[in-house]
This record gives sequence, structure tokens and C-alpha cells, in this order.
Amino acid sequence: MRLAGTTVAILALAIFHHTALALTTLTSEQTTLIDTDILGHPELDFGYDLPSRTSRNRKFRRGAVIRKCRLQPEDASWPGAEKWQLLEDVVTPGSFSKPPPAAAVCYAGDLHNEAECARVVGSWYSSDFHEEHPSSIMSPLFTGLSCLPTANATSGTCTQGTYPVYVVSARTVRDVQASVNFARNQNLRLVVKNTGHDFAGKSSGRGALSVRTHLLNEMAFIEEYDEGGEGGYSGPAFKVGAGVQGRDVYAFAKGFGYVVVGGEGATVGYAGGYIQGGGHSPLSSILGMGADSVLSLDVVMANGRFITASKDNHPDLYWALCGGGGSTFAIVTSITVKAHRDLPVTISQFTFTASARDMQAISTGDLTRSDFWEVVKAYFRLFPAHGDLGIYSYWNIVVQPDLGIHFIMAPFFAPKFTPEEVNSLFSPLISKATSFGIHLEPTTRPFDNFHDAWKAGFPQERVGGWNAYPGSRLFPRENFVNETLFEKTFQVIKNEGNIGTFPIIGFNIAPTLRAGAWPDNSVNPAWRDSVMHAITGISWDENIRDLKMIQEWQREFTLVRLQKWRDVCPNSGCYLGETDINEPNHQLAFWGSNYERLYRIKQRYDPLGVFFAETSVGAEDWTTGFWRIGALCPV
Repeated sequence: MRLAGTTVAILALAIFHHTALALTTLTSEQTTLIDTDILGHPELDFGYDLPSRTSRNRKFRRGAVIRKCRLQPEDASWPGAEKWQLLEDVVTPGSFSKPPPAAAVCYAGDLHNEAECARVVGSWYSSDFHEEHPSSIMSPLFTGLSCLPTANATSGTCTQGTYPVYVVSARTVRDVQASVNFARNQNLRLVVKNTGHDFAGKSSGRGALSVRTHLLNEMAFIEEYDEGGEGGYSGPAFKVGAGVQGRDVYAFAKGFGYVVVGGEGATVGYAGGYIQGGGHSPLSSILGMGADSVLSLDVVMANGRFITASKDNHPDLYWALCGGGGSTFAIVTSITVKAHRDLPVTISQFTFTASARDMQAISTGDLTRSDFWEVVKAYFRLFPAHGDLGIYSYWNIVVQPDLGIHFIMAPFFAPKFTPEEVNSLFSPLISKATSFGIHLEPTTRPFDNFHDAWKAGFPQERVGGWNAYPGSRLFPRENFVNETLFEKTFQVIKNEGNIGTFPIIGFNIAPTLRAGAWPDNSVNPAWRDSVMHAITGISWDENIRDLKMIQEWQREFTLVRLQKWRDVCPNSGCYLGETDINEPNHQLAFWGSNYERLYRIKQRYDPLGVFFAETSVGAEDWTTGFWRIGALCPV
């Protein structure tokens, strides 16, 4: 079956009854690494046994494990061809590859191919292109700016940069296990990629072996999942392979009359970094974060063992995987999540720009755009109330080169609301705009199901740029209900917006669970009281390749401009998946009070640091040097 441009292996007729004693197993999870696979091959041996949670073994204490720099191809100890052949022989035929960077065909040399280069250049900003390539990523800033697409074969150079050297495109759990064991036993850097969406390029790494989960894309509907125990969940669920994307699981769930809590991006992987990072959703204001719906996760641990993590089985790992970040604790092969009844949704879209008085002022050099911002301010005042109504809105503030400024609602997403009810919510905003001579006319459309509303409201986004650097902040409810704090908050947003070098990308979202308390998981506590997630950034000419110069711009942005956002909500934090990779004290910003527990769990399940990603839990124990393009070494 083909859904939205991606081939997906679907158990469309597989309807299961699930209890603690009868687990739903995807086809890819039926083939695991066994003794005969590794007999006589220490390169593939399983690792250490886990210590008990009360273990006093010093080798599992913070900083006590002996670690080494991960090997690089130029090192004498780098595995020889015969060892790589061993890994290739064990994994599924056709899964092992040594791919050059996607744009290598555009440079002089043996790989040069003008026709293929034209395809690469023409497809570079499409997420479909990068997700289908074994090693390409959608945010190539931290690849060393090597091997970028070009129509001129003599311009610049193409090196491997931080693209992984070898890739295993896993089709079974055995493929993942063999890769993890090989990387651990050979002291190699290991990275994990599904689609490569991460802002910080975490699915790349110099000299790495990559486990690509994109082909683990089965789905199954579980008619009755019984979690058991007092207060345990009982009801429908979906089991989703790690390679499944948001657009696919939404379409699949629609066929059964249900929805899942997933992201707004069409090609974002559902079961990997999105869920593990918490995952905000167009449904978050009524159903919580994506991680709040997780019932269990099937994972390959750092010792190579395949387990199911749930509230009853490895509960500490389950807690960590539900918000603690991807590529950190284990490699997820599938997750099981709650299915929620489908529901009608109304979406609305509109744009407004500066008033005639604003434009006259701009022509004289006055860039305050007072009228425009008064309308924005009126909308900001509605955030707590709209969030409490279950609404999610996605909006941008963009300054155009002609000095025009635009507010773009894309879209206002209102589950269970009628068009009439949505339009009535806009009445005070329209009145405010009219009073300043600003035209604001919403286009409002109803849909009888979530999937169709989501598809109409969230078009596939442009990716692949290397000349921009983002940062973000979660703004709590207090900053909108306390008038003094509201004025300070609005002023710093306005000042940043008027700079105009990067759009402000905002979300009005209140990630609560209206039906009850939040589950016990590691989602950043700052989410629980937020009503706005906002992103800003800097950009520069794409022909600039001076990394030291760009680093200075980044520092100024991080420590000066973005600090103003931190100052108005110092006890809040940031969303792990969409933020500044240089965020100061990122442990507190991304996980708050959960961090110490997460670090302890990291040391228990991965004491050797097999799994590493920038700004992840435990990342402070390692370094990748300048610009994050060097070898992975212990601090």
C-alpha cells in the first residue's frame, strides 16, 4: 500500500486483542540475533548484563567507566574489510551500504554525474529526498558544510564530513542488534536515523556507523489493549514501527475511526525522536504530548538485547524513553500507543499586515510598526483561553525584504469546534484589526475527521537549508495572565520580530490532559504550564562557509538575543526537538527537574555511552570538538 508518497508495510487486516500475556509482534520483530549468528564472532557478541537498580558496582557510577575516543577511518585500529564483511553477512541482504554524501554527484571525480546532480539540486529542499537517502539529513549545518548541492562541479570540495561511513538500513530487529553489538565491540560511533529531520543533525556523526530505521514501517491495530493493574489503560491501540511517518500513521488510524497524538510535520518520523523528545501535537491541548499516549516501546538496548519497556517491564527505561530524548537510551523498533476516537476539526487561516499608518512611518525610517503589533498583542491575550478550549494554533511573523511585515495563521486548529464557533472566537481580534484599518478575514473550513483537517492545514515544509540557526523558548501561562509579565513578554517578542532577519514561528498550545492527570514520564515539566512555544533565529548568505565567523554570530544570538527570551521566563525551558543546540544549561532547559533521574537511567542502561547525540542526556560526558564535526571523545 502506498500512502502520501511513502511505501509502508501495513498489517491492514491485523486486528489484535492484547493482554500482558499476548503481545502483538510485527514481522520485523520476529527475526532477532541468536547464538548461531554470533558463534565464533566476538565482534557480534552481546554486551554486559544490566546491574540491579541497587547495584553498588563502581563501574556504573558517574564518571567511573573507562571510555575511549571512537575510532575513525584513519585510525590503525579501524575495522578491516573482513570485519565489515562479517556485519554485512549477518544483516538482511541489501541492508548494508557505504553511501557517499547525496550531493557527491555534483563534484568533480569518479562520482560526477550531471543528470543525477540536477536531480539532487532540484530535490534538495524536499524532505522526501532526504528521508529516502541512506545518510542524508534535512539540517546539514553541522555536517561541516561539505558536499552541499551545487550546479558548478568545480566549486568547493566534497568530503564525507559528518555523514556516517557505513549504514545498515534495518529491516529486522536482528539488523539493529548486530549493528549495536558491532559498534560497541569495535569502539565505533553509532548514530540512528529515520528521516533525518532533527534541527541539530543528530542522525549524523564523523566516522559513524548508522542504524537506519526508516524501513521498519509496519503498523497494526490492536482492538483491545489491556494494560492491567489498577488504573491501567484498557482500550484500542496502535503498534507502529520506528520508520513510520506522521502522515502514514494518521491515514492508517483514520481507516479504523481513530487518531493518534502525533506531530504537525508530514514527514517527521513518529516513533523515534519525535515521541522520545516529548512530541507536541495539534491535539496536545486536549490529549497531551505525544509521549503521554505511549503504552510500551520495543527497543534494542546498548548491550544488544531486545526487550519491551512498559510500566511493568523495565519501568525506569519506559519512563526515560517517554520524553528523555532519542538516540540516548536504546534504539526503538516500534511503539504501542493509545488510539483515540476520531473527531471533527475546524481549521481557519488568515493573514494580516501593517496598517497604512505603519507603512507611512516605515517610509520615514520608523520600524516600530505599532498598529500591527497592537493586533498581535490582542491575539496573544487570547492564548490561555484558547489553549483551555483545546485549540492549537501555528502562526508566523515574517518581515519581507520590502519592509512589509505579515502575520500568517497557518492554521488555527480547533478540534470539536464548528466554523461558527471558531469565527466567533476571532470577533475581538477582527474588531481590534478594524480599528487600526487592518484587514483580517479568516477562511474557515470544517472537516469531519482529524486526518483531512491536518492534511489541509499543514502542508509539507521546506527543509535542507544550511544558512540559518534557530532557538526557542516555552512561555508559561503566568506570562500571559500576569499583566506585568505579559507586557515584558510581549515586548521581547515584538523586539525580536522587528529585527526581521528570521521569522518568528509560534504555537499557541496548552499540553494538558483535560480528562485527568499527566502520566508519570520524563516530558519536560516546562511543557505542562506552557501556552506558547516560539522559535526565532538568525540567517546568512548561503555562500558563506567560514565556520568561525558563523560561530560568532551564533554566540551573539544565543547569549544576547535569545537571552532576552530566557530572562522573562527563567524557570521555563525549551522543546528538545526545535531549539538552540548551544542552549546554556541545556540539561535544565530540556528536562528540568527530571534530569538527574534521566542521567542515572542513562548510566544504568548505557554505561559505555554506546548511544550519543548532541545535547542528549549524558552528552556532557563527551565532546565532538569545534563545530561538532570532530571525533567523538570522552571529556
